[in-house]
Amino acid sequence: MATGSDSVTIHNVAKVAGVSISTVSRVVNDLGRVAPSTRRRVEMAVRRLNFHPNSRAQALSRKRTDTIGLIVPDFDGQYFSMLMEGAHEKARANGMHIMVLKAKGTEAKIEAVTHLCSGGRTDGVILMLSEMYNEVLEGVGNINQPLVVLDQDVNLWRLDNILIDNKLGAFEATRHFIAAHEVSDLFFVGGSENNVDTTERALGFADAIRPMGLDAEGRQFFGDSYSYDEGYRLASERVFPLIAPGQRYGVVAGNDDVACGVIDALMDKGIEVPQQVGVIGFDDSYIAVHRRLKITTMHIPTKEIGRVAVRMILDRLSGRAAEPTKVVLKARLIVRESCGCGK
Repeated sequence: MATGSDSVTIHNVAKVAGVSISTVSRVVNDLGRVAPSTRRRVEMAVRRLNFHPNSRAQALSRKRTDTIGLIVPDFDGQYFSMLMEGAHEKARANGMHIMVLKAKGTEAKIEAVTHLCSGGRTDGVILMLSEMYNEVLEGVGNINQPLVVLDQDVNLWRLDNILIDNKLGAFEATRHFIAAHEVSDLFFVGGSENNVDTTERALGFADAIRPMGLDAEGRQFFGDSYSYDEGYRLASERVFPLIAPGQRYGVVAGNDDVACGVIDALMDKGIEVPQQVGVIGFDDSYIAVHRRLKITTMHIPTKEIGRVAVRMILDRLSGRAAEPTKVVLKARLIVRESCGCGK
């Protein structure tokens, strides 16, 4: 193999060292924690191949770029578009730009962070961690740029953090059914059990039904994603068989897409919504108000999350922030028709 030339890349080093590209990047750019034995393997591979990181990129990394990186698990859905919009608005107002990357899974997220933080691409990174990825935090927790983590509580890592009080939000949605409607039973239909939002919302639901003498066992149903199709499937297969004639029920859905799937599935089965089964969603997305049956939902201040995250980065860059900051935003009940409150 050629050495000491442009033909030697970070991919070659990763292959020889038997590690991922992101691990090589962390060692070469000194971006975060790497196990000593792994670091030695990478350094030996670097010496063996006579690998030289791009000196121009390293020089750029020490200068301001006026760019903030935003890493999200998906581009689809209103939640992500509103998050990007809020971040863009705040950044533009302060002469900054937003660079957005899509990354799913542990390695992809680590590589995305190290990619943005090396080579002078960004001045800071906003990372959305919807799934419970402790490995990601181990890989990026000590990068040498401002890092704001969304969704997952990262108190122990001493990082800037923005959370939604999903547990309280789901509790209030469930309590609305109990306080405003005479329901005999309630169900929770969420996304993946590995999703941080789903986990917290399921806990809030469980807390709310406990005073009724009800247990979450057999009343919580989880899917593979926060999608219309999963809501439809779970309502058809799990909720519908539990609906008895003459009884009134409530369903708390993990998000508005799931809520729409639940509503359509039950209606297709001949169930009257909201007369027999009321449904409350989460997020307050556009779909909640653009259906014939307008959806009662928990409003999430998604654009505000983007704006606050950019402000945190700016505070770090200006030296205004010394200690890690945690911001917890609350969900707010928006009453419409799907719960049974009427127009």
